[in-house]
Amino acid sequence: MTRKRGFSLIETTVAIALLAVIVVAILSAFSATTLAARRHQEETTLDRLTRSDIEYIKSQPYSVNNLLPAPYQNLSSSGYTFAYQVLYYSALTNPPNFQSGNPDVGLQEIILTVRGPNGSMEVVDFLKEQP
Repeated sequence: MTRKRGFSLIETTVAIALLAVIVVAILSAFSATTLAARRHQEETTLDRLTRSDIEYIKSQPYSVNNLLPAPYQNLSSSGYTFAYQVLYYSALTNPPNFQSGNPDVGLQEIILTVRGPNGSMEVVDFLKEQP
């Protein structure tokens, strides 16, 4: 009589458990990679929109009226909010500084804040000079 040898129930269970652990590890790695790629894409979009809005504000004519609440226009993009603050240079103060209440002498500091849909934010400070 010949005896056939096969896998026991315990050996089969251990093999399936090891295979399950390997599959879960691989799927977790794919999930983490997908999340990181999406976050990177949102940050890249935020950075590109911020730079585009800076160039858009720079391309507009210099606004000499500091009494206007919004002398410059912003870009618009779904899910992103754009806000800026215009400060005016004064050499009369010691030390010279930028403040919103200073008279306009031809040099503005613009602080642009762009907020993304995932709660990310980018703040850029740049100058605009009257031609």
